[in-house]
Amino acid sequence: MADKHGYPNAESHERLRRSARELIDHGVPPPHRGGTLSVDALQLLYQRASTPESAAEAQKLLHELQTYQVELDLLYEQLQANEYEITEELTHYRSLFELAPAAYLVVATDGEIIEGNQAAGVLFGESAMTLTGKALASLLAPGQKNAVAALIGNSGEQETSIRPARHGSVELPDHRKLAINARSAAAGDSILMILTEATTTSASS
Repeated sequence: MADKHGYPNAESHERLRRSARELIDHGVPPPHRGGTLSVDALQLLYQRASTPESAAEAQKLLHELQTYQVELDLLYEQLQANEYEITEELTHYRSLFELAPAAYLVVATDGEIIEGNQAAGVLFGESAMTLTGKALASLLAPGQKNAVAALIGNSGEQETSIRPARHGSVELPDHRKLAINARSAAAGDSILMILTEATTTSASS
């Protein structure tokens, strides 16, 4: 975007001002979401408008204030629209996470579960909510700590490029095998995991 008079958002501001002036010219009353003039300010404008020497200046100032008012209202409406869009997008991705058929976990770098989805709760025989705060290794068969630690250590390495998913396997207390695909989150402070129950193939197939 061009930098006009040292103000990088000058073009956006000019478009906003044009929109505000068009609304005023068409007689659209501002909804006053951005606030209203104080009593003192209105009295000062009235005094200036009542004096011939300053009437023109007062009229110009009033028009400018009206323009600012409409600009604020337009910005407010845009912020509301942006907030709604972000909320809808967040809800969409939240539902994809929670209702996914695969077991998803978000695990801290110390191995503690930050969050799990419904499929993860079914996999471990718990509700998704009760998984939070538990060490992943505590839900597995004895002797799995090293496998979890190695998987987290590999996924959490900091590099300039995105690491490919790391693969590992662990065992549940009932001896079922789990395959885990893990990758460090973008912020590097947690590990994203997909857990799937390993299937065994028949030797005669």
